[in-house]
Amino acid sequence: MNRVFLAGRLKTKPEVVYTPKGKKFVLFPLWVDEGDFRIDVEYTGERDTAHLSDKVGKELMISGMLIKTKTKSRDVFTLKAHKIYWMEE
Repeated sequence: MNRVFLAGRLKTKPEVVYTPKGKKFVLFPLWVDEGDFRIDVEYTGERDTAHLSDKVGKELMISGMLIKTKTKSRDVFTLKAHKIYWMEE
């Protein structure tokens, strides 16, 4: 089973892209303070995608699955998000 939950902060404005067939993807980095790293998130759901730009600087938790892609120089991990949970302040 490949299911992870990561909590972090949205520090930059998400990028909305579309496939040639019109499927919408939202891409953004999740910054994790504990461990001081970032992981790229790919989200295809519709929940709160219109308001993600308003959430820059806010904490969130994401459930999803890790996807590994090999490049020439290293392995890259992306979090394919299933759900986004906004943390209370």
